[in-house]
Amino acid sequence: MPSIDEPYRSKIRTVRAGAKALLAGFFLVVLTAGVVVAAGNSSQSSSQKGISLQVAPASKSATQGTSASYNVVVQPSGGFTGNVSLAASGLPAGTVASFSPATVAVGPGSGNVALNLSTTSATPLGTFTVTVKGTSGTVSSAVDISLTVTAGQHQQFSISGSPAGVLAPGYGAPIDLQLANPGNSNLSITGLTVSIAGIARTAQAVANNRPCNPSDYAIVQFSGSYPFTAPPGNSSLSALRIPSSQWPRIQMLNSSANQDGCKGATLQLSYSGTAQGN
Repeated sequence: MPSIDEPYRSKIRTVRAGAKALLAGFFLVVLTAGVVVAAGNSSQSSSQKGISLQVAPASKSATQGTSASYNVVVQPSGGFTGNVSLAASGLPAGTVASFSPATVAVGPGSGNVALNLSTTSATPLGTFTVTVKGTSGTVSSAVDISLTVTAGQHQQFSISGSPAGVLAPGYGAPIDLQLANPGNSNLSITGLTVSIAGIARTAQAVANNRPCNPSDYAIVQFSGSYPFTAPPGNSSLSALRIPSSQWPRIQMLNSSANQDGCKGATLQLSYSGTAQGN
């Protein structure tokens, strides 16, 4: 192989060095451009408008028939402003969620909302995950909280009453239930039930062997809202200003059979219900 004189070798070295420097500069420009593009995308993502929810406390307990309260903070981000509506899902049976206010204005600062979860004596026992969600148009956010329902303490009370009127075939009368609360605090009343325990016929009906049975009557149970409050001492549905249309009602059926045995009969009624201390 022919030899290359030293002057030509020096020129080759210079060309190679220049090519390496040019390639290094090219890669540096490419890498720098990549960093600039990535930084631009990150800046655009961080400016997206939205909201986030924070609930305190994250978990709470309530006995059956009572309520649990939480504080909800709606925090805007990315310059969001607007009205946010709140709702709750995953509630155990017999539990009602109420927000105050139900819609809160957010932006530029945060909005605060009081959340109350009200249970009844029929709410099942256990720990439940409740999802709180805030929505404003296409923007939304959700957070899970915990509600533990424990057994309430049942209290003693008594129920009495009688139909307010004479029963006859095809006619009935409401029953203004009398409630006796022997304690010193209010009771939450639920589950009132009226039934016929017995029928005392007149002496004439008995002598003539004329029957009268519970099947000759129909009972419509209490239709008011639960729970309602019975104060200490004696009270009644009328004293509690519960409409008579919601009281229990008993009616004698208009039967094709002979109902002379029910004329003047005295009904023996039994009552049941559940009371929990507040």
